[in-house]
Amino acid sequence: MSKKLSKEEFWDQMDPDKLNLSKKDLLEFCDKVLEEWSENKVSNFKYIVAIKLMIAQIKLTPEPILKAIWKKITLWFYDLTYANALANTQETMFKELRDIARKKN
Repeated sequence: MSKKLSKEEFWDQMDPDKLNLSKKDLLEFCDKVLEEWSENKVSNFKYIVAIKLMIAQIKLTPEPILKAIWKKITLWFYDLTYANALANTQETMFKELRDIARKKN
């Protein structure tokens, strides 16, 4: 029989923004990116430095904190995507969304 979850645990499991990857998975992903960028070290130098710093931070950060940060990044990404759509002044597929938001304000 499985353990009964608290309401908070249940909602946490249902959270689509929950990070299901482990620290090891994140580091493996970063290593793949680093490997790709290392094919052209001169052009990608600043990206290589940045990903190496990110790898160091992931290694130092406890997994529960990584999961909390991931959730915040995901939520901020949605907010930034929405704000970006509203800031687009060209006639695009976001025009209707921009008009709806203006009506609410």
